[in-house]
Amino acid sequence: MVKIYRYSQKKFTAFPEVRQFKTILELVAVLEKNIADEDYRRQIIPAILECLQWCTNDVRMHFPSLFKLSTDLTPHQILPVLTEALRMHKPHYNAGEIEISRYDGMNKDKLEEVPYPITVIADNLRSEYNLGAIYRTAECVQARWMYFCGITPFPPMNAFLKSSMGTAERVPYSVYPTETAIELCKEKGLPVIALETVLNSKCLFDYHPTQPVAVILGNEALGIEESILKLADEVLYIPVFGWKNSLNVSNAFTLAAYWLSGVIQKKL
Repeated sequence: MVKIYRYSQKKFTAFPEVRQFKTILELVAVLEKNIADEDYRRQIIPAILECLQWCTNDVRMHFPSLFKLSTDLTPHQILPVLTEALRMHKPHYNAGEIEISRYDGMNKDKLEEVPYPITVIADNLRSEYNLGAIYRTAECVQARWMYFCGITPFPPMNAFLKSSMGTAERVPYSVYPTETAIELCKEKGLPVIALETVLNSKCLFDYHPTQPVAVILGNEALGIEESILKLADEVLYIPVFGWKNSLNVSNAFTLAAYWLSGVIQKKL
């Protein structure tokens, strides 16, 4: 939990208005990122309300929604209050940066085994955010290994760490050329599946896994190179029913990961 700094009234009122404004906004932003933590809320909300009471009228008028804050409110009741203030004063505010991992790991002793833990080959992915989201999904399906290939970023990139939400150290990984990663997987007896929309590819849901597989994910714009596709044992596509011919790579991986690991079939 982030340390909370409580100002005295004398010190806070001595701040110039710009400093008062920035202090309140910083407290609001930090509260939003830790909104799931009840102990934190009970400490920081009174601190925010004190600052609102002590600040000048000109500063106070910028935060009308914050007077609704109370330690008795639930996180879902608090969130709209914070969002109004942050969207008004932080042009690059991103509501997706909320801390939602409070309960991670609580059920680790009750987890079921995934039928067919997959291995992931990330081939020339560009986006750290996509890769972080893929890593998070990989951890959720107990993936055995990740291979980072080509231009694919890997830890400790900041955006990757943010979107992987604490899973960056929970799935082992190696950095290899794509061809080497495929060869290593085949040496382990893993069928290699390329996830790509190309002519003569097979629908993902017509493939029925009977053992762990390795999954190749390609570049967001260019997909998987033909030379790499030829090394795969199967090329699978995800059917879409709109104008766009494919899903975002992290979304596609989530669907494929749950199908190829046998989780969906196990629950049917």
